[in-house]
Amino acid sequence: MRAAQAKGVACAFLLVIGCLLAGAATGIAYLSNPLGPWDHESFDHVRLFSKLGLTLALLTTPIAVLAVTRRWLRLWWLVPCTTIMLVAWARLTVLFPAH
Repeated sequence: MRAAQAKGVACAFLLVIGCLLAGAATGIAYLSNPLGPWDHESFDHVRLFSKLGLTLALLTTPIAVLAVTRRWLRLWWLVPCTTIMLVAWARLTVLFPAH
């Protein structure tokens, strides 16, 4: 196996793990729906898991950018990180449940 292939496989492994974790956290944020304005725990869960998903997506994006610019991976590897980042940000800001 060439060095570039090994680096690509390592980056792909990190990206898959990071995107799965970020996607799971973001999915939990979308599944946590408060029962009403008194349900502060659900609001806290939405904030926590949205921030966790956003943070994990932000941590995996530089790996994807590095791997794509070095041509270890193809351009489409940027799509999952960017999508999860935007979806988590939307849940944290625009799509946050109303109090």
